[in-house]
Amino acid sequence: MIVFNSLKFFRLLKADILLALILMLTPMDSGLLWLVNFDERLGADYAPQNLAHINGYRIRSETKEAYERMLKDMEKVGISVNLQSAYRPYKYQQALLSRKISNLQALGYSKSEAQLLATKTVAPPGASEHQLGLAIDISVDGKLDASFGNTEAGTWIANNCHHYGFIVRYPKDKTKITKIMYEPWHLRYVGLPHSAYMYEKNMCLEEYIIHVQEAKLLMIWIDDGNYYKVSYSAKAPDAAEALDMSSFERGGAYIITEIGEYLK
Repeated sequence: MIVFNSLKFFRLLKADILLALILMLTPMDSGLLWLVNFDERLGADYAPQNLAHINGYRIRSETKEAYERMLKDMEKVGISVNLQSAYRPYKYQQALLSRKISNLQALGYSKSEAQLLATKTVAPPGASEHQLGLAIDISVDGKLDASFGNTEAGTWIANNCHHYGFIVRYPKDKTKITKIMYEPWHLRYVGLPHSAYMYEKNMCLEEYIIHVQEAKLLMIWIDDGNYYKVSYSAKAPDAAEALDMSSFERGGAYIITEIGEYLK
């Protein structure tokens, strides 16, 4: 015989409602502005939740949508590119680095020399933006090297990818800041208006985050016809109507983006 305990049932229901309310009131960190590099690393267990499939790869759904829009506009002017890499799990990145080290050792480098050289071209596990699902590598011939920047596709990307929310993450003139060599093929999705502002001000992501922290508030108009309000909050904000909220070190301080009717 099943005994229905009404008191226990309503206590559980109350707890579920409370949890739902907490989740509704807790700002969701989109992660679009997360810094991932040698100093700020992701854990081995981190994996984005909203991965979508594209050409045999996986990337976050908003990255896929922006990339497909960009591809269509490139095709209109007779330019085509191929996706070479997208989301990479922690273990996959670890395997890439190990293989690079082994290849260098086979060429005669010592283990320590090989490790040092390998990390100049292959990020250690946890230090790669590809683990975010927001980064893509593209090419015209399957090669990923600096010469891509001199191709018609590379020039178009450098001058136009910001319209779609992308940035060339490792520019030629920012290597001392990013600590990564020039990679014209590596795009990072940060979304609008951030990409447009970084392009206009010639900033890399590291510079932009510091800039927003110092400015506290930016009013940005871009060619989609909207004014954007980008503000900095030292703690998780109560901004239910925000277009986007992203921390930059996975928690703590947030960069909040609002648009249109929220400014009226």
